[in-house]
Amino acid sequence: MAHKNWFPSARATRFALIMTTTTFMSDSTNRTRIGFASATPNGLWYDSVYFPKLLTYNTEYGLWVNPATSTPLVHDDLRDAENAFFPVYRDFYGMVKTSPLVTNADLEGMGFSPRPDGNRSRHPVNEMFININVIPFGAYILKIGFENRDTGSSTVHYYLTGAVIFFNVSDTPVTDPNELKQFVLATHSPYKLVFDPSQRGKKVYIAARWQNRRGEKGPWSEIICVVVP
Repeated sequence: MAHKNWFPSARATRFALIMTTTTFMSDSTNRTRIGFASATPNGLWYDSVYFPKLLTYNTEYGLWVNPATSTPLVHDDLRDAENAFFPVYRDFYGMVKTSPLVTNADLEGMGFSPRPDGNRSRHPVNEMFININVIPFGAYILKIGFENRDTGSSTVHYYLTGAVIFFNVSDTPVTDPNELKQFVLATHSPYKLVFDPSQRGKKVYIAARWQNRRGEKGPWSEIICVVVP
């Protein structure tokens, strides 16, 4: 396999790397975005093969590193757990390193080095237009749906962090979206925007843009004006 030097030789450093990967993969949104949702082939492999070996390794490492429980037998058990888990961890590394669903930001979030610039995943956010719709959803709450203008899909694609929803409560009409100074990042559609009770009955101006994992933003949606319910 390429990248032979990616796996640390020191036991404590290896454990720290694996825990970084584990933290990233414990987020179901991350798992889904990079193609490891539970119902997928990769997800089934992760849940049935990778994760049980990870749990055993984690348990044995905890016993070994604790002076109160560290014995020669525990050391042997840890070595067995490492021999069982490390090959599947290397398999996982190979899968994510070559997957088109995994961005450099994802790799760094897992503790791995990014790909060379020539292999970076594309982030065509500047070509993605967004539509939004806004409906009241109880007192002081607006439900904001968003979708890709061209496809009609509300899916937040793997190269996006979500839709940035910009808004202002204002008595003065807003015609330039750059004047909208308050914002939230919505990772799924619809998003519930909650206002202060004192803002009930006031006009709020709302627009949105897609944002990719580099922080770059796409074209503006139209500005929608509604009354805070």
